[in-house]
Parts: sequence; structure tokens; C-alpha cells
Amino acid sequence: MRTKLILAMSAIAAVLSVSSVVSIIEYGKMSDYVSRSLQEDMERGSAAENLADAARKYNLRVLSCVGRADSLKFLNFDRIAALAECDSAAVQLAARSRGALADTVLTRYRAYARQSSELDSVIVSNFADAREWFFEGLQPTYNSLIHSIQLYKADINTHLMISADDFQDGFYRGIMPGIVITATGLLLIFLLLFFLLTYYVDPLRKMLSQLDAYNKDGIKKYNVDFDGDDEVSSLNANIRDLADENNQLKRKLRAMRKEQE
Repeated sequence: MRTKLILAMSAIAAVLSVSSVVSIIEYGKMSDYVSRSLQEDMERGSAAENLADAARKYNLRVLSCVGRADSLKFLNFDRIAALAECDSAAVQLAARSRGALADTVLTRYRAYARQSSELDSVIVSNFADAREWFFEGLQPTYNSLIHSIQLYKADINTHLMISADDFQDGFYRGIMPGIVITATGLLLIFLLLFFLLTYYVDPLRKMLSQLDAYNKDGIKKYNVDFDGDDEVSSLNANIRDLADENNQLKRKLRAMRKEQE
């Protein structure tokens, strides 16, 4: 009986432990998913910032050209190479982008890059025309690009905060209740097992051991005794009474044999 109880409780404990492990594994998967999402958001934010930085440098170089009276200084500005840096940042953003805001950023960048290519023809015109082209044409397009990048980065930051909150909430909603329930279940199992072994299994073992000794080894008295008022104590008292009656009967039989002799 002791072995059966231990095996039964061990099976229940194993089930609870497995459920706890499954909960931890599922939490690990969720953690990996949220971590990847956070990493992707940070990469998109970095790509957007790189594009904004490259476009800012490029726009300042264009401004430095149109702001000079002697447009021949334009020859010192490699517009194609400078724009290539912006294109590279835009390609990185496109590879990581998702959603309407990212599409807006890329659309406005293409419009800005296309309009900036007019610099080659504008720079050879008079000084006033070049400045008008920049401040009334290219600069508003650049401002629109930067504004769309800022909106995209703000959306990324919002998503980052939501993901972080979901990660923290998921921890407490997912793994903590499972761990608490499993730990509580295991504790209750150990307490129940201790109670059954202490108050039922061990007394029964003592009673059986004493009965075996009484029947086989010829001890004179059944002397198992323990406190309690439950069914096991009542059973032990009845067994002790039966053993005492049996001893009395044996004494009477021995006395009768002696009288007959």
C-alpha cells in the first residue's frame, strides 16, 4: 500500500511538473517571439534614423551649392556619391520596413531624390533661380520626408513600448500562475502523502507486523498502541481485544488439559 500510494502521488507530481515545464517552454517561445519583435523594431528605427541622417547631410550639401554666388563651386560636390549614401540607407529601410508609414517614408524619399536630381540643371542657372528651386521646391519635399520619418519612428517607439508591456504582462499572466499552481499542487501532494503515510500506512504496517509476530513467532501479547479516534485506531483496539480474548482462551484450554491429566 505504501508503494502504491507513493507511486500514485509521484505520478500526479510528475504530471504537475510536466505542465510546469510546458508552461516554461511556452513562455520561452513567447519570450523569443517578443525579443525578435523588439529587435526588428530597433533595427527599423535605426534604419529610419540612418536615412534621416544621410538625407540631412545631403540636403545641407545641396544648400551649400545653391547658396553660393559662384555656382562653379558645385563642381566640388559629388552629388551622385552623396545621393548613393541616401539610397543605401533607403534600401536598408525597405528591407526591414512594414506598414503604411514605412511605405510613405520610401515614397517621399523617392520624390525627394528625384527632385534633387534637378540640381545639375538648376545650378547652371542664375543665383536667384537656384535659391528659389531649393527653398520653394526641394526644401518642402525634404521637410515632408523628415516629417514622415519622425512619424514612422514614433510609431516604432509606440510598438516597442507595447511589446515591452505585453512581454511583462505575459510573464505574470502566463508563467507565474502556472508556477504557483504547480508549486502549490506539489506541496499539497507531499502534505497528503505525509498524512497518509503517518496516520494510516505506518500504523497499518505496525499492526500487520505485530500480527505476523503474534501468529508466527508466538509472542504472548499484541501490544501495538497509538493515539487517535479514527477507524484505524478502532481497528487496532478491536484486534487487541481479539488477541487478548484469544490469550484468555488459550489459558483456559491449558488449564482444562492440566485438570484432565
